[in-house]
Amino acid sequence: MGRGSFFDKETFGEDRLIKGKIASPEFLDQAPLSDAARRDVKRLETDMLDYLPGLTPRQKKERLSRISYRDYLLDLVKVDPSVIPLYQSRTHGEWGVGIDAVSTLDVWPFGLPGFQGLNLDPGSAPHMGYTPGGYADGGSYRFHFPDGNASIARLLIRDLVPAAMPGSTAQEVVTARIDYGKLDRPENEVRIRLGSTAVSVKPNKETVEVVYSRTNGLYTVRARHCVLACWNMMIPYLCPQLPGRQKEALRYLVKVPLVYTNVALANWRAFVTLGVAAIHCPGSYHSSVRLNPVVDIGSYRAPRSPDEPILVRMVRTPCQPGLSEREQHRAGRAELLATSFATFEEKIRDQLGRMLGPAGFDPARDITAITVNRWPHGYAYEYNPLFDPEWPPGAAPHEIGRARFGPVAIANSDAAAAAYTDAAIDQAYRAVEELLAS
Repeated sequence: MGRGSFFDKETFGEDRLIKGKIASPEFLDQAPLSDAARRDVKRLETDMLDYLPGLTPRQKKERLSRISYRDYLLDLVKVDPSVIPLYQSRTHGEWGVGIDAVSTLDVWPFGLPGFQGLNLDPGSAPHMGYTPGGYADGGSYRFHFPDGNASIARLLIRDLVPAAMPGSTAQEVVTARIDYGKLDRPENEVRIRLGSTAVSVKPNKETVEVVYSRTNGLYTVRARHCVLACWNMMIPYLCPQLPGRQKEALRYLVKVPLVYTNVALANWRAFVTLGVAAIHCPGSYHSSVRLNPVVDIGSYRAPRSPDEPILVRMVRTPCQPGLSEREQHRAGRAELLATSFATFEEKIRDQLGRMLGPAGFDPARDITAITVNRWPHGYAYEYNPLFDPEWPPGAAPHEIGRARFGPVAIANSDAAAAAYTDAAIDQAYRAVEELLAS
């Protein structure tokens, strides 16, 4: 099963799902685009043209880092404006904004077209050393546990509180059942107290006092050290004793809002009939739809028969094109907080029905459950050369913001300005090392 694109009537004049690669003649022949747009898409996707002649590879990268991919397509590649909606949402999943707010250099390693003839030097991309073939050290760009990053948390818990989690391998952890009653026992070397939200952190010379809320009361715990691994922009409210410059730096980081919607289907016969497992939806409410990746690990087995139930993942990022990236994130967060579940459900049923209906899909019959995972504070903010200055070493907001304050150290992926699991782990390690050294 391959990939496809869904053209919606509101954006492209008619509803049409087309299988295949955008650049293929079969795809372009069916696409509801003007002749000019078809010609420009083919040129953009296939032609070996240098749109920055006379510049060295280094000069090209510098130029590309200061222009959005949208402006690159319009001003340098000179595509017809009707081409832009086809690519506008291609960056939603990585950055939480469209191509109007992402630099051309940032999108270069992620498979978007228009770079074939530029002869750019290979090298690591801005995103955590990723290159088109994988990570520079040979690792994979993605590994998908069936329950997402929850498995990583469960593996950590098994090391910290072994009695609470059976097994010894990553393969076993997916289906292992936690004994929650063993997480918070006095005899444990590590105690994990769930359902406890910190509301105040007050450091002094020798100790730190943490006030937290649990069920119907407030409680206090005192310790020699504390690591704040929460959203960094919340730390000035939790710990107002921090220096003003540090609090200002922590507030600079604006989390990326996004939505991962999981839709449980009674079967996935419509996807098989259409021959697609993943669908790009450039003009729709959710910009991508895909069947849950096939993962067999331990005793967990992914569905194989189209008659079996399956999860479909839909991604939405509430962008506001025309604003800076940070302002788009703020506006998107407000939108998510104001949108009812009923609105999401209506949009989900409508979009899946229009895409899959020609293959016999009936939303009323085939959808068995919907979970809308809203992340008003999702990915950590990664600096954007279109809107952020280039700070000297040690002067970037995330570096100023993560400075140790007495017995308090600061972690979270925010402290790396990188929205990846390994960044969060690295920052946790750094924070603990700072406290041990002190």
